Amino acid sequence: MMEKRVKEWMISYIASVLDCEAETIEADATFDILGLDSVEAVIMAGLMEEEFRVAIDPLELYENPSIAAFAAHFVKQHAQTGSEAGTPA
Repeated sequence: MMEKRVKEWMISYIASVLDCEAETIEADATFDILGLDSVEAVIMAGLMEEEFRVAIDPLELYENPSIAAFAAHFVKQHAQTGSEAGTPA
């Protein structure tokens, strides 16, 4: 459930940044293929911290370079630490 929420948030954000329809964003495509640059990735990490109320190191986006990979990592990381992402603001 959380993984789906993270994916949906990321797809919506990336679609707005790239000025395209969310349906055109493939969760398995890498961020560079999607056209997301490093500056935008850092901004996205910061906004995700606010949205999900957890610390996100922008390097995590490079280590998990697609929406699907990052969402799976996000859920796994917070399950391991015992922390849960907060509800949206």
